[in-house]
Amino acid sequence: MSDHAFDFLQSWIVENINATMYDDKDTAEHLAQDCVWEAETRGITKADLIEAAGGDLDAYIVAELGPCS
Repeated sequence: MSDHAFDFLQSWIVENINATMYDDKDTAEHLAQDCVWEAETRGITKADLIEAAGGDLDAYIVAELGPCS
């Protein structure tokens, strides 16, 4: 895993996720797709991004969303 991918993922989470705004897994999947797209525009592969997320980008983003209401 590249440190660049991990740093990007952490930065993207901070800039794009507000736990009070989102409350379902479908939203997390859309956010994950957006994250992959933006990462690829910066030269970060989807595989590196998934590795930076611990193997499951959707689950990582769901966890970052916090408790669902």
